[in-house]
Formats: sequence, C-alpha cells, structure tokens
Amino acid sequence: MQPALDFLTANPVTFFATAAEGNIPKVRPILFCFEENGVLWFCSARSKNFWKEMKSNPQIEFSSFDGNRWIRVSGTVTFDDNLEIKTKILKTYENIRAIYQSPDNPEFVSFCLEHWNATLYSFTDPPVSFSR
Repeated sequence: MQPALDFLTANPVTFFATAAEGNIPKVRPILFCFEENGVLWFCSARSKNFWKEMKSNPQIEFSSFDGNRWIRVSGTVTFDDNLEIKTKILKTYENIRAIYQSPDNPEFVSFCLEHWNATLYSFTDPPVSFSR
C-alpha cells in the first residue's frame, strides 16, 4: 500500500471520474489532499456538480500520472465533514484556504476513501495492485 500512497503524495493532482445524470461519466482534476491511517482525503464545495454526483452515486475512480507511471484508484466515497480534517487541509493548502477561509464554512466539505483499490502502472514494469 505504501508505494501507492507515496505516488499519490508526489502526484496529488488526480483526474476524478464520477457518474453524472444518466450515468454519463464526468472527469475533472481534483487535488488529493493527504492520507491519514490509510484513508485518502479530498475536499470540495457543496454547490459543485461534482459533490452532487458523488452524493447520488458514491462509486468513483481516479488516476494520476507522473510522465512514466500512473495510478488508478477506485472505491466508494465516505462523506465525513470532519472539522479536524478540514482544518488540516486549510493549514496545508493556501489556495484552498483562500477559497473557504474557515473549516466551518458551510460550503467547504471533506470526503474520503476508507476502502480503496489501486494499481500502479508503468511503461516498463508490470502493474502492481494494492487494497485497503
């Protein structure tokens, strides 16, 4: 599992796929915020279609790429509007802090993947899979 976590930490811009209305996939870049005890944390805004799509269908998949290797991660989103997590996100990311300013901003939401499957791929090595 650690190689997958190290890859995400080094390549935090992910391309996150959700199922929109009519189960049409939508992909957008989302920042992987951090990992804590094997749980992958992210944030968004309540008003975004992204958030509404995950509330409607919490099954997601995302990918990140470093130019030679890439990771594909799938799982079910857990909605956890955790003030401690949101405080950590705001302390870590100035650009997110500039948008939401406070962990108790009702627009600012955190969510996670508690259980996930990941596969690391490369152009030269066989895939390696991990689960939590």
